[in-house]
Amino acid sequence: MNFKNITVATTILASILLSGCSTKDSKYVLFDDVTESVQATTTAHNAQRHGIYESRVVPNNRISVLIFNHPELSTRDVRAQVDPKQERGVLVAQDGTINLPLIGVVRVSGLTSREVATLLTREYSRYIKHAHVTVDILNKRVFVMGEVRRPGRVDIVEDTTNLLEALSSTGDLTEFASRNSIKIIRGTRNKPEVETIDLTKLSALNLNSLTLYPNDVVYVEPNEAKLRNIGIAEALPGIDIASRILTILFTGKQLTNTRIFNVNSFTDYQRF
Repeated sequence: MNFKNITVATTILASILLSGCSTKDSKYVLFDDVTESVQATTTAHNAQRHGIYESRVVPNNRISVLIFNHPELSTRDVRAQVDPKQERGVLVAQDGTINLPLIGVVRVSGLTSREVATLLTREYSRYIKHAHVTVDILNKRVFVMGEVRRPGRVDIVEDTTNLLEALSSTGDLTEFASRNSIKIIRGTRNKPEVETIDLTKLSALNLNSLTLYPNDVVYVEPNEAKLRNIGIAEALPGIDIASRILTILFTGKQLTNTRIFNVNSFTDYQRF
């Protein structure tokens, strides 16, 4: 095999390897374009959350409504031996209202559970003596994705949870997790808030930074080892192609040098 063929094959192989190992960019890393304005908004909102937090009802929430001594008006009969986790409750419509027996349509969006209970108690008192209403938001949850063993939804029993509880519920971090770059995304589509947690530093493990609120998204970034592995996996098909090219070039040269294929020398062919 001459030097020119070796150079061509080497160039092809190098190009394939370089293209396969270039996965360190944003191709495999989500939420990597956090701007300074988003970080500033996050800092300001975190300062406001140092007080007591209560979940507020939003559209698509499902809320439980229990009316004392009136199971026919409640969303669940407390006397029945049914797991409360199986309760579906009543769905909050997109306009922020719910439709309940006897009192009809009531707007509840933006209110806390206690405020909704007070409102419904007042409404039901028009029809029921000594009305007592208990309200709870059923589908409070956060979402964990990225380098955890069981990514998905994590239900919240109280108004809030924390990052360590959420990660434990998903089976802990994988060996490919970037433990110094865990993002918490919250807010709205127009005003997102992104907070980056470094679990390798003790200073990051304070109550405020670890607190998760309903509908928060936790994203665990892949580390350098995962990105290298992905690059190698992508390069393997190219390496196979390059090895086939090298085999063809070597085999072709060897066949060309064999006397039986030397058509320019018929005498040599007869002697063979």
